[in-house]
Amino acid sequence: MAKHEYRPFEDLIDGIRQRGIAKWSAIQDDFIRVVERFEYRTGRRSMGWYQSKARYFNDIVVVLLSNVSKRVISTRKKKDSQLFGKLDVDICYPEADPPKIAGEVKALGTPPHPNNKNRARNGSNDLHKRLREVALTSMDLKVAYSGPEPIKSFQNWIDSTSPGYFSFWAIRANDDADFERVRSMLSSLRSYCNGVAAVVYSPSSSRSPTSYVVRRLPELDIDRAIREMAQRVS
Repeated sequence: MAKHEYRPFEDLIDGIRQRGIAKWSAIQDDFIRVVERFEYRTGRRSMGWYQSKARYFNDIVVVLLSNVSKRVISTRKKKDSQLFGKLDVDICYPEADPPKIAGEVKALGTPPHPNNKNRARNGSNDLHKRLREVALTSMDLKVAYSGPEPIKSFQNWIDSTSPGYFSFWAIRANDDADFERVRSMLSSLRSYCNGVAAVVYSPSSSRSPTSYVVRRLPELDIDRAIREMAQRVS
């Protein structure tokens, strides 16, 4: 078995690719069912294995974007940074410089499990740190590839400066209060990105911490963000 491989995620991605599925909404329920089966209860897995959920979510977004745009979208590439020399970018097109689009994918929040003293970790716990990373990366890439220029309107500069930068989030919100914090913080990120999209899910009850319902977030629609990215590469 490959390092940190989880067969249900592999099968989901293979199915999206083979069937040419081009909408997140067509596979969202399948994604949630796989997340429900993702092993936490034993505590025998390494932290790297738990974090592989973000990599799989990244690959799902990329396959959907490839199917919509009819382009080969690259994953996990290094791109120029004005501040750091090079940055790791989860999504980009084209692979050669300069990129037209770039993106970042995050997965946050975990159910109770032995490695975390059988406590759930809120999706909002580290979200402020991840938001800073995404906002900085968006601005850093735009300056690196388009050059410094006077900014009369910050939002107009974000919207019009290449590369178009998008962020995608899969977040387990542990309860209503956690969900509202996640929603508020993600909505504010739009000031720094060309698009922000998320699937946020919560336990169906306190007795079923790994049985999930998806929260309604039309302002953070994943299909819309994927279409907007595809328009930039066509």
